[in-house]
Amino acid sequence: MPPCPFRLTERIRWADVDLVGIMRFSAVTRFVEMAEQELMRDAGLPYRMLFDAPEIWMPRRHLSVDFLAPARIDDLLTLVTYVSRLGDTSVTFNVDLWHADGTLVAAATMVVVCVTVAEFTKRPVPPMVREALAPYVCSVEEARSAPSR
Repeated sequence: MPPCPFRLTERIRWADVDLVGIMRFSAVTRFVEMAEQELMRDAGLPYRMLFDAPEIWMPRRHLSVDFLAPARIDDLLTLVTYVSRLGDTSVTFNVDLWHADGTLVAAATMVVVCVTVAEFTKRPVPPMVREALAPYVCSVEEARSAPSR
């Protein structure tokens, strides 16, 4: 079975909520970052390896989030992560945050751009990264219809 989409579970922590125990919008960035990092690790590209590669960096270019339902402290979320676009110089990651009851809490899209370290100019996504991420490429529809959200 192909890895797409990649799944990870995480609880909403005290630091993630406001005074009435509802997840703060800024907490979603923690979930998105965690989901991206764990997908990359699962693909055989742990960040430590990428950071040690002297010729490339992959900074964030864009992040957007649709907030669809509230989530509360101690709720268990499933982070469904996939690559919706593997471009020449960029990668688009999607992270859907699902509540255990099947409610889509938030849907995030993040674009990272591959750049040279020396000049911080765009460069092609290396073949090693492209090959490692290929199994995680799927559409939003495919990811959301996959069993075991």
